[in-house]
Amino acid sequence: MNQLKLQKKIIIPNLLLAGALFLYVLTFYNNLSTMSVIIYFTFFINFTIVITGILKSELAISINKINWYFFLIFLIIIPFYQLNSGYAPRSLFLTEYEIVFTNVLIMIWCVGYYASYNLKSKRYTLKGNKSLPIPKSKGFYLTLFFSSLVSFVIAVGISGLENLFIRDALEFSENTFGILIFFLTRSTPALSLAIFLWAKKKKIKVLPTYQTNLIILILLIITIILNNPITLSRFLIGAVYLGLLISAYDMSVFKGKRFDILLIFSIVIIFPLMYVFKFYTLEQILSPSISLEINNYNSLDFDAYQMIGRTIRYVEVVGYQYGSQLRSVLLFFIPRDIWDVKGLPSGELVATFQNVSFTNLSSPIVAEGFIDFGIIGVLLYSLVFGKIAKFIDYRTHTCSKDSQNIYFIEIVFSFILGFFVFIYRGALQPSFLRLMGFLLFLMMLYAGTKLSESIKNNKKKR
Repeated sequence: MNQLKLQKKIIIPNLLLAGALFLYVLTFYNNLSTMSVIIYFTFFINFTIVITGILKSELAISINKINWYFFLIFLIIIPFYQLNSGYAPRSLFLTEYEIVFTNVLIMIWCVGYYASYNLKSKRYTLKGNKSLPIPKSKGFYLTLFFSSLVSFVIAVGISGLENLFIRDALEFSENTFGILIFFLTRSTPALSLAIFLWAKKKKIKVLPTYQTNLIILILLIITIILNNPITLSRFLIGAVYLGLLISAYDMSVFKGKRFDILLIFSIVIIFPLMYVFKFYTLEQILSPSISLEINNYNSLDFDAYQMIGRTIRYVEVVGYQYGSQLRSVLLFFIPRDIWDVKGLPSGELVATFQNVSFTNLSSPIVAEGFIDFGIIGVLLYSLVFGKIAKFIDYRTHTCSKDSQNIYFIEIVFSFILGFFVFIYRGALQPSFLRLMGFLLFLMMLYAGTKLSESIKNNKKKR
C-alpha cells in the first residue's frame, strides 16, 4: 500500500506536468497544414525526447532541467509556433531542408545529452566528497563584506551613482578587461550575500546574529542597486535573483514540480515582460492607454532556432571553423589589444557574412558545436555539457546534505542555473566571458582558501 502511494506521488505530478505542457502547446497552433510531414515528424520526435528528459529528471532543481526546458521552449514550442504563423526573425526565412536539418541537429544534441547525463551512476557520497568547504572564520566573512563595499565604490566611481538607476547609462569599457570588471563589481556583493544566506540557512554561526543580519541587509541593498532590474540585461538579473532565491531557501522548497513551474513562468512570462522595460517607463507601462503583449513570441528575442538554420547556411558556403570559435571561448581572458587571437562571436560572424544590419545575434549551443566541427561537434558538446551538468547537480545536492559546511560548488550552482539559459542561447564567446567575470570573485576566494589549506598542511608535515 505504501509502495502504491509512493508510485502515485511520483507518477501523478509527472502526468499532470505532461498534460499541462501538451495543453500549452495546443494553445499555439491553429493552422497545422502549412508545413511538410517531415517537419512535423521531426518536431514531434524532439518534443518526445525533451519531455522524456524532463520526466526522467529526479532532482527537484537542477541544471538538467534548465537544459530540457530551454530546448522545449526556445527550440521546439516557440519556433513551431513561429513557423506555423509565417513569422521569421528579421524576415529571413529558412528553407524546408534547413528546418529539417536544424531539427536533426537538435535531436542529436538531445540524444547525446540524455545518454551522457543518465546512463551512468549519478551518486556522490559525502565520504568521497572532495569539494572544498568555505572557511568558517570571522576574517573570511568580514572580507566578503568589505570586498562588497569596495565593489560598490568602484562601480559608483566608474558609472556614477545616478547612472545605476538609468537604463543604458552605465559607462564601462566593452573590451575584455572592462567586461570582467563590470561583472566582477556586480557579482561580488551578490556572491557574498549568497554565502551569508547559505550560512544562515545551514545555521552556521560565525558572527553574532545581529551583525550577520545587519550585513545581510547592507549586502542586499548594495546588490539591488548594482543589479537594478531596469538597467541591466535580463540574463544577469535572472541569474542574480534566482541565485539569491536558491541561497535563501532550502532545496525542499522546490520539491515536486515547483521549480518546473518557476522555469516555465519565468521564460514564458517574466522574460518577455522584462523586455517591455527596454522601451517603456514604469509610468507608461501602468498607463491604461498602453496595450502590452506579454505573450508575443514572434519577436527577435526568440531567434535561437533560426540562428541554427542560418549557421547551417553559413557552413555550407564557408565551411567549418575547425575549433577557432572554441579557441576564442577558452582564451576569453586575453585582451584583443594584446593578442588578437579571438575571432568574432559565432552569431556576429554569421550575421556579418549574411549582411544583417544588426550583428549582435544569438548563437545557440547547438550552432556553436556545428559551426566548429559539424555533426560531430554537436554530439561532442552534448556529451560534455551532459557530464558537466550531472557533476554539478549531484555534487551540489550531496554537499547540501552536510549541515556543518558550505561548499564553493553550492554557491556556483545557485548562480550558474540562470547563466545556463544565457550560455545555451549564446553566442558562447561573450556569454562565457561574462560568466567568468561573474564568478571571478568566487574563483579568487577559492584560490586563496586552497592556498591557505596547502600552507597549513605543509606546516603540519614539518
